[in-house]
Amino acid sequence: MAEKAESNVPGRHIPLVVGHRGNSGFAPENTAAAFAQAAVAGANMIETDVRLTADGELFLFHDETGVRTTNVAQVYPLRAEDPITSFTAGELRRLDAGAHFGPEYAGEPIVFLSELPAALGFELGVNLEIKSPVSSPGVEQELALMLAGNRDWAQLLETQQLAVSSFDPASVSRLADLHLPAWQLVSTDPDAVLLARTDPRVRGVVADHRCLTAQGAAAVRAAELGLWVYTVNSDADTAAVLALGVDAVITDFPGNLLAPAVAGGPADAGRDTSEEPPAVPVVR
Repeated sequence: MAEKAESNVPGRHIPLVVGHRGNSGFAPENTAAAFAQAAVAGANMIETDVRLTADGELFLFHDETGVRTTNVAQVYPLRAEDPITSFTAGELRRLDAGAHFGPEYAGEPIVFLSELPAALGFELGVNLEIKSPVSSPGVEQELALMLAGNRDWAQLLETQQLAVSSFDPASVSRLADLHLPAWQLVSTDPDAVLLARTDPRVRGVVADHRCLTAQGAAAVRAAELGLWVYTVNSDADTAAVLALGVDAVITDFPGNLLAPAVAGGPADAGRDTSEEPPAVPVVR
């Protein structure tokens, strides 16, 4: 996994900083612009959501429909509320995934997984969340085939720069069956009872920071698993998860989390701390 920086505060553990759907606080989520901005902001990794099109292509999209983040209502007015996975790759390529965020992002397309390495420039690690696997049957197998057949993805795997996660335990088990680095997403405290029901092959747990307790964090540590948290956007929440010693923090604002905003906290993670984080420009 991407390297963490050493803290300049004794006893302070600095986690990986993961851009949630890219730099989604400042750019349209899951777009090339958001991913590029996450790199500029200093993130170690990006998190993104994976689904299958109706004709079997892997694409990056969070919602069940395209209403919130695309112009699907204008392009396909009779199908606007249809599942986003009911569209073919060709149909999705007609949609604008940026204009809803601001006119400067008009024309940003939906990103397909095959395009992601080029969008990242191989500078960042990747956390792929299998989103609603029941609506994308076979998504785990398609993902494994793409990763195995692509040198760039293979390099991310070999250097432990890739994680694959899901809330669905059955999907996580399928990922593990395919020898992918599987992580279990949870929306409750990952206590010993929950961990006992988790596939023993997982690399770690990705927990909702609002539910994580010291006891839950200790249980994950006792199980010798990694511990990541989502989605941390405030100074107070950042301080709380740092105190629990998490391994990665998923945030909409990676540049803000990297800034020395938390009293006694790190000035940076994974970058030269002698420089202030740069202002985040619009990256197209």
